[in-house]
Amino acid sequence: MLKLPKDVVADPRHDEVVSLLSKHAGVLWEGGRVQVATLPMTEALSSTLRGALVAGHACQGLELITDKLANEQKGLDAASKKTPESPQNARASRILFLANDGSPRFYRDCDALLVRYAQRLMACKLDVTGEELGNAVHGSSKLIRSVLVHDKTFGAQALLALLPRS
Repeated sequence: MLKLPKDVVADPRHDEVVSLLSKHAGVLWEGGRVQVATLPMTEALSSTLRGALVAGHACQGLELITDKLANEQKGLDAASKKTPESPQNARASRILFLANDGSPRFYRDCDALLVRYAQRLMACKLDVTGEELGNAVHGSSKLIRSVLVHDKTFGAQALLALLPRS
């Protein structure tokens, strides 16, 4: 399993997050290659995703997400050519949140992203429709099936926000 962000590892709830992610894991589609947890949307996660989008630390829409990850990879590849002795850490720094009503093609495309960027990308499928996800992050019925948190701090907050309130 991909290592979680450092802020999650350092948090006392780390083991709870690991347990939650592994207990609810499954593939996104019939031919899926990557295990993804399917979890309920929490109010804390909704708030964190809203904050990340407003702050510019998240983006939505699979096409934009694909472009964002590809551009970041170009930068990482260029940096590793300059300093090849600096290893790339296999640690989740990008978290992809998905609605539960996507088409098989949508999930196949998401699975391909998870394979291509396996060193830094993980996903969670939320137990909400695209309309419910749009409502949770924008307060309107705008259809949103994918949100990528591309900031380590917000990503860690989002993973911790998946935990049910105790």
